[in-house]
Amino acid sequence: MQFKDIIGQRVLINHLTEIIDSGRIGHAQLFHGANGYGTLPLAIAYAQYLNCSNRQHYESGDLRADSCGECPSCKKYQALAHPDLHLFFPTATNDRVKKEPTSAQFVADFVEYLASCRQYATLEGWMASIGAEDKKGYISVPDANEFIRQTSLKAYEASHKVFIIWMAEMMRADAGGAAQKMLKVLEEPSDNTVIILVAENISYMPLTILSRTQSVHVGPIEGDALLRAMEPQIAASGDEGKARALVADAQGDYLRATANLERSERTQQFAGLFVDWMRQLFKLNIKTLSAWVDQVSAMGREQQRRFLMYAQESIRACYLSNAAGYSIVSELDFGDEKFNKAFPTMITQRNVEAIDKVFSDTIYAIDRNAYHKIAFMSLSFSISSLLRKR
Repeated sequence: MQFKDIIGQRVLINHLTEIIDSGRIGHAQLFHGANGYGTLPLAIAYAQYLNCSNRQHYESGDLRADSCGECPSCKKYQALAHPDLHLFFPTATNDRVKKEPTSAQFVADFVEYLASCRQYATLEGWMASIGAEDKKGYISVPDANEFIRQTSLKAYEASHKVFIIWMAEMMRADAGGAAQKMLKVLEEPSDNTVIILVAENISYMPLTILSRTQSVHVGPIEGDALLRAMEPQIAASGDEGKARALVADAQGDYLRATANLERSERTQQFAGLFVDWMRQLFKLNIKTLSAWVDQVSAMGREQQRRFLMYAQESIRACYLSNAAGYSIVSELDFGDEKFNKAFPTMITQRNVEAIDKVFSDTIYAIDRNAYHKIAFMSLSFSISSLLRKR
């Protein structure tokens, strides 16, 4: 990752390159801010620039400097395969790793996931990519032990060994946990070692960790930079004015902007189908419901999954609107004014968690090749019953 590939953040990037060029490199740094602001891409680009053998400096443009992208070190960094780059991140057991998961066991999966999301990663997305979406990932004690071992070794070929710990707030902070084990290394790392912790919410991190790191606050992406980055999606949306408004509503968060546009696209595609389905569940006429299930079953598996995700997100938005007075117009506009007003009142504290769970269970089943007609009919009966428990 080069700095030029990062969305916005030019002021911060120029500050970081100036610090590296001056030789004032903190041995333990904490990049913190929302994942959608680019904390992880910044950390990776920082590490690449640090070890680049042919740094480029510019007299004009919005960047003062960047890595060359061509030297052997840069090429290895761009593949996240440099022997002196060490990645640690939350993990959980899955169908392949049954116990004591570590970053080393998942590093190939993590690199593949980062390539799929432009390195703007989310914990939920990462967990889902390894089939652990129903679990909470942690940075484990075995990871902490491996971190300690690796930091004691000399660099293999680069000027600096770099350790990037993503979602550092997911280190266990209890006695004997990963956070406690890493403290001494953070305080006195070996020579030419740079440790970059990347966190979204530092309030979950122990003060002992915070006090031993140099803080690098990553703020929202500048509005014009985010709009430029989203131009292809905006142009393809079919309604550029609405798409620009949705990007602006993301408040400088690339992941939120992407989610807003994807949500809008799903609304255009699935709103009518969802409204028809919910009305069928109140009538519960088996003949017409079966016809609806046949219609959905004719979709491809990925389309079925996308529809279920849209429906699940709609239920959550309805609950927020009904229970907390929190309204997101784009998420509650189903193209039917009467339905927009009436349906959210059906989602209450008494049924929202159960409805959300049956959706998650069905998505899980569809992902694992369950017979779609049975899955959708079973889901329909469950939701019909739960809607009556408001």
